[in-house]
Amino acid sequence: MAIDQKVNQGDISVLAIFGKNTYIGAMAARRTRRWGAGKAAMVRHLYTTLEPATQVELAAHAGVSQPAVSQYLSSLRENGDVSFEDPGWLANRAQLPASYWHSYASRFASESCWYRIDDVTTQVGDLVEREPELVVSGDVAADAMLPWNVPAIAIVYGSVEDSVLDELGFVPADTAATATVLVRPVPDDSFVNDALGVRQMRVAAHLHLVADLVGLGGDDRLEASERLARFVD
Repeated sequence: MAIDQKVNQGDISVLAIFGKNTYIGAMAARRTRRWGAGKAAMVRHLYTTLEPATQVELAAHAGVSQPAVSQYLSSLRENGDVSFEDPGWLANRAQLPASYWHSYASRFASESCWYRIDDVTTQVGDLVEREPELVVSGDVAADAMLPWNVPAIAIVYGSVEDSVLDELGFVPADTAATATVLVRPVPDDSFVNDALGVRQMRVAAHLHLVADLVGLGGDDRLEASERLARFVD
């Protein structure tokens, strides 16, 4: 899918809404309910929709009933994440990434941390060559979609045996802060189905990628999130 179609410039900046690394605490304070796979899939689709999406369309993409979609949209509108514009619904792209990160993406942050000394893009290339089903996120995915900076850390979703990582020259890192690659389990089947094909690798869906950048933190990633939020797949 193409990534060169811009969102309306009237969308409010991610930075303007959440400020420099202040949004995660604020969202944690106001949200306690976790999203399931169906709601997350619906929201990922809505995030990339330029025209108002109907409940029929959203239900078909998420694989859930229309009454379930109606319930999802009601709670999202109450929190300011979506708005209704006849004949359907639009995402609040400035707010939705942080809502998604706290309510869904952060549930799957169980991870193993690994380090290798060469550039991170090469590291991910080696991993994807060995395990093509991996879904890539973090700095490498953001740079593949819209070049922005030298990647410092990557997230890969999928199963990678420790023996494979060892064979590829990775060593365990003590913490995520000292790692170059974070390996996380796949959240659910819909997450995999929504992955994008970019530069011969599978990249996490647009909203999930932006949310992962939000979760990793740092001013550069916030700026990258803002740039990505101006584009849709």
